[in-house]
Amino acid sequence: MDAYVSIGFFTEYSLKTELERFFQKFDISLNFPDKPKMGTEVYLQVPIRINGKEGIGTLSCLISHLKQEYQISCGESFSCKFHHLDFERSPLFKLSSTGNSPKAFLEHKKDGIEWKTICPSCGLQEKVQTSPLVMDTSKVGDRYMVNVGVDYWVVSEKMAYLMKEWEITGYELREVIHSGKKPAQPVFQVIPTNVLPSWSSEMKHYYFITEPEERCQTCNIRGRIDYPYHYNKRDLEQYPIKDINIMKELKSNGSWAYRPVFLSKRFRDLLIENGITREVINRDDNNYKSRDWLFEPVVIIE
Repeated sequence: MDAYVSIGFFTEYSLKTELERFFQKFDISLNFPDKPKMGTEVYLQVPIRINGKEGIGTLSCLISHLKQEYQISCGESFSCKFHHLDFERSPLFKLSSTGNSPKAFLEHKKDGIEWKTICPSCGLQEKVQTSPLVMDTSKVGDRYMVNVGVDYWVVSEKMAYLMKEWEITGYELREVIHSGKKPAQPVFQVIPTNVLPSWSSEMKHYYFITEPEERCQTCNIRGRIDYPYHYNKRDLEQYPIKDINIMKELKSNGSWAYRPVFLSKRFRDLLIENGITREVINRDDNNYKSRDWLFEPVVIIE
C-alpha cells in the first residue's frame, strides 16, 4: 500500500520551466498541460507519495515554497494505492462504495434523526437514529445495496435473501419506510451488531497542511484523515470479527461524525463469486464501473 497526497493549484503557464526545475529537485516530474488557447492559467495536480516524516516534510516544504515564492495556494487530497497482496492478506475490508455512480448514494428524509454534539470545542455532531429510516425506496431499483446519507446501508429484498442464504453474521435488518411519488419497494436497513476492537496503536493519520484550522485538538476527529485502518491480530482473535462489523471509533466526513462499516473476506468473496461486483483494487482503476463495490483492506499488525 502506498499513501499519496495530491496537491492541486492554478499557475501561470509562463512559470512552466521554473516550476519544473523546482519540483525536479525533489525528483518529482510535473505533467504540465498544453499552453491554453485562452487565458494564461493552467491547473496542475501533483501526486506525492508520503513515507513517514520525510515525505510529509517534503510536502510541507513544497506547499510553503509555492505560497511564499509564487503566491500559489494549494488544495490537498489524500488517497491510498493498494496492491493485490494487500487484499490477499486482509481478513477485513472497509466498505467504501456499492457503485461508481450517484445512484449508489441516496438521501433519507431525516425523519427520526436527532443530532448529538460530541465535541463542545468544535461542535462536531453525530446522527442518532430514533425510528426507522424514511426514504424514497423506489430509487433503490435493481441494486443490491445502496449507501444512504453516509451513515446507513440499505439492501434490496434480493440482497436480504442472499445474506440469509449465505448465513451472513453480525447484523440485523430493519424495514425502511417509503416516502415518494413512485410505488414502494421492500428494502431494509442493515444494522451492524458487531463492534470492532480499538484500532492498533500503529494506526496512522494525516492532517491537511493547508487547512490547519480544520483540525480539532480536543476531539481529534474533525480534520483527521485516516490511513487504512490498522488492527492488532491478537485483538481480532479475542473479539472475533463477523461478516458485518462497525468501527468503534468515530471519523468525520467533513460535516459530521459517523462509524464506518467493515465486511469480512468471506462476504467480499461471495459478492465477487456471485457476480454482484467485480474485483476492484483501487478507486482509479479503469475497471471500476457503475455497479462495482469498492473495498479498502485493513492492515493487520502481528
